[in-house]
Amino acid sequence: MKFRQRLLLLLLLICSALFIGSCGRKGDPTLKTFEKPMPVKEIRAVHREDELIISWSYPASERAKIKGFYIEKADIKNQESGVRSPEFKNITFLKNDVSQFVDKNFKTKQEYFYRIRVYSLRDIISDESPILKIKPLPLPDRPTGLKYSVTKDSVVIKWDWVCDEFKYNIYKSYEKGRYPASPLNNIPITATSFSDKVEKDKPAYYTVRALLDTNIKDEGYPSEELEVNPETFIPSQPHNLKYVPSEKKVYLMWDENPEVWVKGYRIYRKKGMEAEFKLIGESTLPAFTDNEPLSSKRSYYITAVGSGKEGIPSETVEVHPLPER
Repeated sequence: MKFRQRLLLLLLLICSALFIGSCGRKGDPTLKTFEKPMPVKEIRAVHREDELIISWSYPASERAKIKGFYIEKADIKNQESGVRSPEFKNITFLKNDVSQFVDKNFKTKQEYFYRIRVYSLRDIISDESPILKIKPLPLPDRPTGLKYSVTKDSVVIKWDWVCDEFKYNIYKSYEKGRYPASPLNNIPITATSFSDKVEKDKPAYYTVRALLDTNIKDEGYPSEELEVNPETFIPSQPHNLKYVPSEKKVYLMWDENPEVWVKGYRIYRKKGMEAEFKLIGESTLPAFTDNEPLSSKRSYYITAVGSGKEGIPSETVEVHPLPER
């Protein structure tokens, strides 16, 4: 009997020690879960087409500690006292990995207020975020008349003027009909043209939106899509074709074309009494060696080649055999 009592007492002591040790290790993290989560510190909005896009940032290191975000919205109500103040209501709850909310329930020329509260894993609510006040305005018309021209190192997109009070955003994609949320330009464009780097190997697609440069960038519907395909680019005429003859070879050289999208050059030759020029080779450099012995008079011209098109020929040069010594 005494043995059983001693064994029971020993087991109780071991369990007590484990419990106390366990409490000591887990006390602090458990308490931290009852702390208020970090609030959202900044809210932004964009008015695009029929949407108000509300976005915010939140540290990645804090997101695992929260359930998500309550989006609260208010409009101005006239109180009995005559004081105008927003009456906030929860309109949606979003999970902790979300940073954007699209609101389609609004009218232009009416004021709206948004704020965000953060909920912890234990439903502890954060302090309120700053209040975002916005007043969406009627949208501008779509830009029209998009066209482009290609220079030596860029593509210039142009469109028709809409209105002096409007500015523009231009969007670019490599997939027809699908565009990113952010425009190419860092700040709204005041002109009706935009210069972009030229694509050498694949088509690019562009669309333009007009906007009012307000705090929420009231941005209208996109223009028609403009395709810029390097397969259609036509290089300029090569210049200053020169030659150095020898008995066994003819060395050709010319000025490099200014277009960065030129892929290379084609060399054409007509010998003696031949009726037409024939393609005899290609070069990626502005030089070429004809290894056929120079036994009779011949003529040469060259063309520059883009991704799909060949430019107009250079001037023709005639090369005569060297006089016998």
